[in-house]
Amino acid sequence: MRRPFEKSDYMSARILTTIKRLDTHALACLCALTEEAHVSRAAQRMGIGQPAMSEMLARLRKAFNDPLLVRTRQGMAATARALEAAEKTRQALQLISDALAGHDGEKSAGFELRIVAVNSLAFSLLPRIVRQLRNAIPNMQISIRPGDVRRTREMLETDECDLVIGYPPVVSGSLHVSTLYKYKLCCVVRQNHPEIVNSISLKQFVSFPHVAFGSGVLPVSTIESAVDKKLRQRRLERVIAVRVPDLLISPAVVAETDCIAVLPEPIAHRFKDMLKLTILPPPIPLPEPRMLMIWHQRSHRDSRHSWIRREIRHLVS
Repeated sequence: MRRPFEKSDYMSARILTTIKRLDTHALACLCALTEEAHVSRAAQRMGIGQPAMSEMLARLRKAFNDPLLVRTRQGMAATARALEAAEKTRQALQLISDALAGHDGEKSAGFELRIVAVNSLAFSLLPRIVRQLRNAIPNMQISIRPGDVRRTREMLETDECDLVIGYPPVVSGSLHVSTLYKYKLCCVVRQNHPEIVNSISLKQFVSFPHVAFGSGVLPVSTIESAVDKKLRQRRLERVIAVRVPDLLISPAVVAETDCIAVLPEPIAHRFKDMLKLTILPPPIPLPEPRMLMIWHQRSHRDSRHSWIRREIRHLVS
């Protein structure tokens, strides 16, 4: 009888040697590294230390003969080789998971998925996620509701939901976190603004009133916190004229006033033509907020939930 991966098979001797050196844990680390594009976050996701993940990255680089992660101005980024390898690896790991589960994968059983997400995400991204998941599991029940992302840990620990998708200010180290994507921020004003036309100066930015997301002393939004922090570094302060409970309300308020709003670019572009808005680069450098997907240890190793998280990452990427 022929042995598995015998030399006469289609695989080369080099590939056979590489397969013997890699295990499923190493391949799962490859997926985590490419999706997170960050060694520490990938290590946290895999439940290992940062030094161990660094050693794993070096091992994977040697196996694939590719840097896999490279430094850019925006941070680390996966190479084309890494993305291609990770996609095929995910498929292989899914087949292994299905075999261990002893049934025809996650599609064989429906269940309720409870997602807490900010409304702006529910508007722009979740419809595609729902379509993808429902096509794969027709009898799945999906419940989506808004929630205060400051309660992320409490909601997950008390089993109020299965996933939180948003940009919470702080995430507890006891939870599992995956970065879905980063987005750029922009300034939005109405067309025919009395002073702001093709660009916005720092003086105009602090002179005209703002529409801000979040109410109360502690704003929910990391966007507003980032703007205020950058202004404080310059010993400046803006005027908040209106606070709204939802980012999707800000464009409508801006369209009817001389106010300014700082919004994620995807949201601004969705409303640009509809509300006759002008989109401008901010007059100060602002960080690129990360949209996070967060879950509890309770569902971390559940095969169905693992499959769902992979599908969401794949769709977003």
